[in-house]
Amino acid sequence: MRYMPIFVDLSGKRVLLSGAGRVALRRARQLLAAGAELTVIAPHISEEFRTLPDVELVERTIQPTDVSTLYQLVIIATDNAAVNAMISDQCDRVGVLCNRCDDFAAGNFVCGKTLARGPIICSTMAGGVPEVAKFLNTKIESLLTPGFVELAALLAELRPAIKASNRREQSVRDFIGCLVNDETITRIEHEGTEKLREEILACL
Repeated sequence: MRYMPIFVDLSGKRVLLSGAGRVALRRARQLLAAGAELTVIAPHISEEFRTLPDVELVERTIQPTDVSTLYQLVIIATDNAAVNAMISDQCDRVGVLCNRCDDFAAGNFVCGKTLARGPIICSTMAGGVPEVAKFLNTKIESLLTPGFVELAALLAELRPAIKASNRREQSVRDFIGCLVNDETITRIEHEGTEKLREEILACL
């Protein structure tokens, strides 16, 4: 396994995005949704980028000196392979993680095909074949029914209280695990979550 799957907390972290095309815009929206403080550098910046909230826009060609350890991540999304390689090389030199949207293997991390529903985030990759990852995500999405998403949100909300109830870690896992099933999902779809929340809290 070449890549270690991880989820990074970017809230309040600085991220540099090189490029302002269609792919860059999609990445920008994802980064902002994750709470990143985003700087975009590109020679031509579209009006769509100018409507994004709280983004620093620098309208010029990116330079190697723009890359520094001030940034948690660098996303490289220009349509110029030579520029992309230059920025990727600079990221390696200064030790900053970068993703190359034109050549995932040339960067040192990968943005998988992402699916987010409530507290559930799934990210898949398939050796650089996005069509395979997209197909897989359609299968995963069919499992994320509203009842299942509501159950996940409820358990994410109550897990700290369950952990604080003097249960051993294995007991916490077993307690929560017993609630994650089709029967509970069906119950939520018919009754909502309030009664189940009360019953869980009563057991603590």
